[in-house]
Amino acid sequence: MALTRDVKMPSDAELTVPQEITISTPYLKAVGPYMHMHCEAEIKVYMLRRRELEDPRATLKEGAAVTACGVRFLQSLKKNCAEQTKAFADCIDHGSSKLYVSKCRAEQAKMDQCVEEQLHIKRPALGYFSKPMVYESAKPRPVVVQRDYKAEAAKVIAELPEEYHLRSDYRNYRDWRYNVAVTLTKS
Repeated sequence: MALTRDVKMPSDAELTVPQEITISTPYLKAVGPYMHMHCEAEIKVYMLRRRELEDPRATLKEGAAVTACGVRFLQSLKKNCAEQTKAFADCIDHGSSKLYVSKCRAEQAKMDQCVEEQLHIKRPALGYFSKPMVYESAKPRPVVVQRDYKAEAAKVIAELPEEYHLRSDYRNYRDWRYNVAVTLTKS
């Protein structure tokens, strides 16, 4: 998206959320699936609107709702399963240099059990996040406006003066491609 002077940029107040999520990668890998399951409705609304509108400025409220949901989830996780979360994240951090989760299945099982008992969130099955999902939104689908480039070009050409020189000596792409191919094969 090109920025011109007509583009209205959001103010700092619009971009500010009450609390940012600032956790390290091992902790994010440890709690990510649970956080997604807890905030799934907000995430679906945000991702759908972001994709439909194709303008990040229009989805600031939905993004703030996702952040707020994530903060609430992390607070409840800290309150109920802090010990298991720390053990799992530490295992991810120190288990391998590439932060593989596969080396920490025992800690993961303990965290799964705690989150399921305390927060009633079940770990999603393998492949859950790669499945195509259909989401019905309460908001109407935005109207897509497509430009008629042929009509615009015809209008511009019609507005040109009669003595304007239009090139008629241009070459088609296929002609150029054929000539290059013939030249290359002869060499």
